Amino acid sequence: MRVIDAFDEPVLTMAVSPDGRLLAAATARELAIWDWLSGEELNRRAFYGTLGQLAFGPTSEWLACGFQRGMFEIINPRDGTRIHGFPGTFSGGVAVSPNAKEIVATQIGRQGQVELELWELPGWRRKRGYDGASPFTRLAFSPDGEHIAGITVSSFELRYAASGGINHRQGVNYVGEGFFSFSQDSQTVVFGWESTLHVMETRNGNVSRRVMYQEPAMLVDVAFLGSRQFATVDGSPLMRMWSAESWKVVHGFDWNSGGLTCVIPSADGLAGICGTKTGKLVVFDVDD
Repeated sequence: MRVIDAFDEPVLTMAVSPDGRLLAAATARELAIWDWLSGEELNRRAFYGTLGQLAFGPTSEWLACGFQRGMFEIINPRDGTRIHGFPGTFSGGVAVSPNAKEIVATQIGRQGQVELELWELPGWRRKRGYDGASPFTRLAFSPDGEHIAGITVSSFELRYAASGGINHRQGVNYVGEGFFSFSQDSQTVVFGWESTLHVMETRNGNVSRRVMYQEPAMLVDVAFLGSRQFATVDGSPLMRMWSAESWKVVHGFDWNSGGLTCVIPSADGLAGICGTKTGKLVVFDVDD
């Protein structure tokens, strides 16, 4: 386990490059990028607006930054210079396909009246998107590239990546930000809001289980770590590790680094990273 003393305010979002070379994290006002192996800080920049998601290019050559109610732009992670900017006002969610051939994002608009926009990589040529999408605050492709999922404060969608067809759509009446994570084998996606986890089979879009979170705090982020483990954080200092078979908590970890705000796996799945309210990043081994 190692701790990176990254910021002076809470960490809100993080990303690891697919090649495992870089780690990026951001607060409400600042973005920083590190070399994963050495821990050397490569770049730090201030920004205005609310940064939603971060997504690296396949070989760490660029970083996509999705701003909520703002610009969707591509920067050089090593010097922070802008490579591309896209017109419009975006909702914050951004994702790159596993085969590195597409990048997706959505603009602000009414649910069902905006398009899930696609650009072809590496040429950044715009393709026809998927109609009837939501202004997603989080987006992700399944690891096998077969599905794409998006979530807002009021709905979750699972779509077939090739056609954009709906596999599952679920609307809710919650007040918190949504969260979701795909399993490494792409067979399962877990999504939810507040204190409810929905466990879905991606092949048929069926919700096989609903799990109620029994702690007093509300969930803020989730992540599959390894092939049979699932992690949740709720703003407290304790990360809870669940069995992805029994869907019960099997371990709790407290690194005395402050309340935990977000969690992601490393590129190789052998480690995980938690962001904290104190601005620290906690890097820990995953025991599978």
